[in-house]
Amino acid sequence: MRVVRIGKKTEGLLLVVYTAVLLAVTLLLKGGSGVRTNLAPFEDIARILVRAGHGGVLSNALLYAVVGIVGNLAMFALWAFLLWKFLDGQGRTPARNHVDVILVGALFSLGIESVQLFLPTRAADINDVFWNVLGTIAGSALAHLHRNVRFEWE
Repeated sequence: MRVVRIGKKTEGLLLVVYTAVLLAVTLLLKGGSGVRTNLAPFEDIARILVRAGHGGVLSNALLYAVVGIVGNLAMFALWAFLLWKFLDGQGRTPARNHVDVILVGALFSLGIESVQLFLPTRAADINDVFWNVLGTIAGSALAHLHRNVRFEWE
């Protein structure tokens, strides 16, 4: 069986590259038509429930809303996983890693949404912060689980 070990330099490089990609996707790509700022918490969930309740389960609007939520969760879960792995090491407890990753993830997400507020091609959305932080928590938990579980492929 072959074991691949990733050192701190490689972990750091992966984190920096992925952070740059995440920033490019969230700040540089042009948003869709009708770009608008949303400061109403859980408005995206309410829209999904209304669409689903009116038989619009297979509508484009519902699909875009779900993809947006899943995208935010996945982007920040991967970012948090990489950050947790980078921070983990001698002298650091898992609890400290979780606190640091979740705090930095929340601040990172707030920073992105704050910048988007002033960009004409992007829209700030308070719900994105919620989904990003939830993704950060999931990524942090997966990194901790990965620390204690070893997968072996035969």
